[in-house]
Amino acid sequence: MIIDEIDKVILSSLSKNARIPAVDIANNLKNIGYKITERAIRYRLRRLEENNIVLGYSAIFNPSLTSEKISRTIMLKFRFTKNSHILIDRLNKYVEEASFCVYSSRLNGDLDWVSHFIFDSIEQYELENDNFMHRFAELIADYRSYESRTIKASPYVVFDEQQLNERKWRVYRILNSLKKHENLNVKLQLIVESLVKYFDAKFARIWLLDKDRKNLILKYSAGIYKNINGEFSKVDVDSNKIGPIVKTHKPVITNDVPNDPRIRHQDWAKKEKLRSFAGYPIMYRNRSIGVLAIFSEKYLSPADFELLGIFCDQISKELSSLFEIQEFLML
Repeated sequence: MIIDEIDKVILSSLSKNARIPAVDIANNLKNIGYKITERAIRYRLRRLEENNIVLGYSAIFNPSLTSEKISRTIMLKFRFTKNSHILIDRLNKYVEEASFCVYSSRLNGDLDWVSHFIFDSIEQYELENDNFMHRFAELIADYRSYESRTIKASPYVVFDEQQLNERKWRVYRILNSLKKHENLNVKLQLIVESLVKYFDAKFARIWLLDKDRKNLILKYSAGIYKNINGEFSKVDVDSNKIGPIVKTHKPVITNDVPNDPRIRHQDWAKKEKLRSFAGYPIMYRNRSIGVLAIFSEKYLSPADFELLGIFCDQISKELSSLFEIQEFLML
């Protein structure tokens, strides 16, 4: 069965709330340009069920309800032999059929498998554990069993790319609007101002490396701190927060600013009610030439961090033309 964009929106809506009314799904589709009736949505749902795309609908219970159960996380390292593929297929079938297995996954790395089992009693666990060990003894090189307690239970939202794509489109629209400005300083200042508005951030800043590559010089700032001549107008590349970004060429992110040891003034962060920080390297020919950073009172999601990377890529492109001109003039 081929799943089209409308099916993806329906599945995304069901992932968030399996009891969502068809009229609400129709409204969600209408908001993104699809006109479809409730009857058509119900037809599509039946088709998704008949083709085993939707296997069932389940309630999500508070994890505290399973606190009296026997909960175990099982981790395995395989012993690979000529029969391994047969035994792994049997293991797949075993966890699919086991009502007590609530999660199972194949791993890459030091271990090869993880499963989470829940039993009503320790006797059930011990009996099934003995059965499991004998059944897959030839496959298991290392077996680890841990008592575990579920802290969070939630649905996994599939096919939710639509929202991210819409946000990316908004970002590119913002960046395209800057093309009408020829002055580089104006463009970069508008980018930090756009970051503040788009992410509802407290402030956003751009530092550029000096010619000795020892200090970052604050060049652009927007939000509650617009002054570029304050305490952080010149930052040593060995500083806790943004220095490592230059050296490693990798972003630094946190959603716990007041307790993150990389943040120098934690009392100030608490006073300002800051929650998140994201810093990205500005690159030119595989070298870091600066840092883009924002602080926000809000939690930043993985999608937010991805979108920040798009802004940073644009800054790198804008600055590349400047650096290339400078190198040309030095020839």
